[in-house]
Amino acid sequence: MKYILIILSIFFIHPTGKTQDVNTLMNLIKVKLDKINSYEALATMKTSIAYLKIPIAKVKVKFKKPNELSIQSNSGVTFIPKGVNAISLQNIFSNEFTAIDAGKLNTKDKSLRIIKLLPVSQNSNIVLSTLYINETDLVVEKNSTTTKEEGTYEIEMKYGKYIKYGLPDKLTFTFNAKDYKIPKGLTLDFDNSSPENKKQPQPKSSKGTAEIVFEKYTIN
Repeated sequence: MKYILIILSIFFIHPTGKTQDVNTLMNLIKVKLDKINSYEALATMKTSIAYLKIPIAKVKVKFKKPNELSIQSNSGVTFIPKGVNAISLQNIFSNEFTAIDAGKLNTKDKSLRIIKLLPVSQNSNIVLSTLYINETDLVVEKNSTTTKEEGTYEIEMKYGKYIKYGLPDKLTFTFNAKDYKIPKGLTLDFDNSSPENKKQPQPKSSKGTAEIVFEKYTIN
């Protein structure tokens, strides 16, 4: 009986300790991001979608606390997929969530902490977010989020000059391209320009990517 009690004590106490550690880590990242009230960034954006040749664009990315984000090209035309607000981690951290420790991802040069976030509110569009965190620099290097309306998207972030602010120098946003709509005012080429191919719908399973390379941030 004594051994059973010891085993039960370990089972119930150990997860609590891990949860506290996870919450501490998430709070440290949130505090780092909360230091930014707003920013404007000049960037180059390359969007890749099957059957389409979308021109590389110079864009301006604007953020304002708590989670307002906009991306505008120099031509005045925006061609941003749904769910792009996820590139702002403040959007995720501004909601209440339950954090769950999901272990670590070990690569050749680093170890990333995996944390799953479950929203507290049932009205949240986000179903589940999985963050891959660099604990040394307190930055999120990868985020996979499943939503009710936009499906699942992934973001990979590379850091450099602005790592102390938790802002990436480069990010790659992967999204479901089946619902992508060509905005008014934007002229695109098709990879295969025959009339027959132009009429063909994109496969439901097609994926698109948006690669954004930031040149300069103005941070407030």
